[in-house]
Amino acid sequence: MMDVSVANKYEDARPDALRERHLATPGGDEIPVPVEAIAEDLLGLRIEEADLGDCSGMLLPAERLILLNAAERAAGRNDPPLRRQRFTIAHEIGHWICHAIGSPAPQTTYCRAQDMANDADRALEREANVFAAELLMPEAAVRGVWHELGGSSAVTDPAGVIGNMLDVSPSAMGWRLFNLGLVESAVGVRVSSGYQPGCPSPYRSS
Repeated sequence: MMDVSVANKYEDARPDALRERHLATPGGDEIPVPVEAIAEDLLGLRIEEADLGDCSGMLLPAERLILLNAAERAAGRNDPPLRRQRFTIAHEIGHWICHAIGSPAPQTTYCRAQDMANDADRALEREANVFAAELLMPEAAVRGVWHELGGSSAVTDPAGVIGNMLDVSPSAMGWRLFNLGLVESAVGVRVSSGYQPGCPSPYRSS
């Protein structure tokens, strides 16, 4: 099994620290990562749904509130269960940890394409995406399942199989496998997942 260049790998220690805090609580489960419990029980954030138009989610730091787009539940995005919303919650947790805590005046974040119009916004969104990916798809868990399955040569759809086990979409898992150096291309891991070349985000599925 080849090991792709480490240049593809992104790292952030904060998701690991957050999971460890959750695991230290009574009844803390590890896989799939209980992102709702981490947001609500560990961080004291509320999660609600609303009509958000073209936004997948919003973080309102002053209200300690994560808003999810109710339309995505109705559409069954990335069932089963609502994996799009799991990633959105993890993404907004990333904004909370990386950009709100410690800020003298944390701003509301809107997760939609037009909010990535400049380099600063893209950097913030990318950091939140990487945080979410590492929170939901811990490296140790992904590598452990990968080796148990025998690698890509033993599984027709590794992104789909491992994604099901960690409760994330195949496209998100495809990018995680790529960035961990386990596959040569995120695009070729799961063509049927809905990923299209040129997708602006390395983890958010369309």
